Amino acid sequence: MKTKSTLEKAVKFITNCKFIFFSKRNIFQKNIFFILFFLVTSFSFAQSENVDSYLTNLEKSGQNSKLSHLKHLLYDLQSAVYSSKGGTKVYGDQPTAIFADINSINSLNSIVSSKSDIEIVTIKISNAADLNKSIDLNSFSGFEKLQYIFIISKVETSPSVINNLIKNDTSKYVLLYKISIGG
Repeated sequence: MKTKSTLEKAVKFITNCKFIFFSKRNIFQKNIFFILFFLVTSFSFAQSENVDSYLTNLEKSGQNSKLSHLKHLLYDLQSAVYSSKGGTKVYGDQPTAIFADINSINSLNSIVSSKSDIEIVTIKISNAADLNKSIDLNSFSGFEKLQYIFIISKVETSPSVINNLIKNDTSKYVLLYKISIGG
């Protein structure tokens, strides 16, 4: 039954498109159609990528300096800000990383005082209820050097669910994820 209604909608859409394009009096509608089509195709939608795939693609494309820098941000010990429901703590001078739970994201811009050197934000999703929240990328507007947002899910989920968490994507950041259950 669901397929039939979807098919009916598709046929109706095609019929409307034929009407718009084959009628000489519908120039205004043609222009509106092209403008809407252009706007829809030119806006990019939030699209996160698996961190392991992203690292492999960097390696294959020969972007060794970018690869080694990202590996440093992901795996090496460095100065960092840790933010969770319990508060915020800064370890080291000039932190380059933020580790936060999904509940503390909206307050990071006001809580973190040393924003100038932050290059990566790691967001932890700890339970299934966290998947109903959103990650507003406008929360990171004050972080000038921020390049990467890395989402780690400790619960079973899918890439599409993670992508749906992202709000206000400006394609300014590289969005990475890892689903790490039990690890």
